[in-house]
Amino acid sequence: MDKTARLATPVFMLKSVAIQAIAFAASIVLWPVVPSIPFIIIASSLIALIAAALIQLPTPWLIVNAALPLAAALTLAIDVPGYVYLAPLIVIGAIYSPALLNRVPYYPTPRPAYAVILAELPTDRPFEFVDIGCGFGDLILFLARHRPNGKFVGIELGPLPCLIAKLKSIIQSAPNVTVKWRNMWRFSLSQSDFVYTFLSPAAMDEIWHKAADEMPANSTFITNTFPVPSPAHEEIAVRDERASRIYIHKIKHTPKNAN
Repeated sequence: MDKTARLATPVFMLKSVAIQAIAFAASIVLWPVVPSIPFIIIASSLIALIAAALIQLPTPWLIVNAALPLAAALTLAIDVPGYVYLAPLIVIGAIYSPALLNRVPYYPTPRPAYAVILAELPTDRPFEFVDIGCGFGDLILFLARHRPNGKFVGIELGPLPCLIAKLKSIIQSAPNVTVKWRNMWRFSLSQSDFVYTFLSPAAMDEIWHKAADEMPANSTFITNTFPVPSPAHEEIAVRDERASRIYIHKIKHTPKNAN
């Protein structure tokens, strides 16, 4: 079994520790050149941000690494309560907890893929679209605006992304969007006309068997980047920085576990 997803969050943490060590070392080198505390803080944040971007850490980790030098400086300058140190860990845990439970880290769908997925959805009939691991809900909200004839369900185990996705659906007045705080393995796909996933290699075998067993005949299973152990009916290249690929699978048979 691929352990990449299971270890993603600890690996990101270790990489962040290394990045902060580099930023700290750079600040020591820069101090004799420009002995200005504000300059050193800003330079350390920029160095940490650039280093995190170079090794392609996810966006939340870019923000964390850029903010840590400033947070460290504020900690030294003022009397910071102990709970402040705990807050960033709670936020990270609220976003990345699915990586520990389902071996699926937070992978947001790149914006260029939205149009590819939208093109698969009909305009002339009702349907249900399920996004397994919907994150902050940006994809389903986009699709819901362009396909008002569809019902869109977001499944998310991360507490913070789920809450934010729910709030977005309310603020944006999206009555055809429902976001559920649910473990993907405990959500039935028996009513789903379309299911989309952008998970991790570790979960693809299981999610494919679940989809094949539960989804109704003539439904469509869509995966991003990570293929399943079955040939796709169509494979579409996405013009994004990751050179992603969208795999389209047509479910032709009667499901084994229809509910």
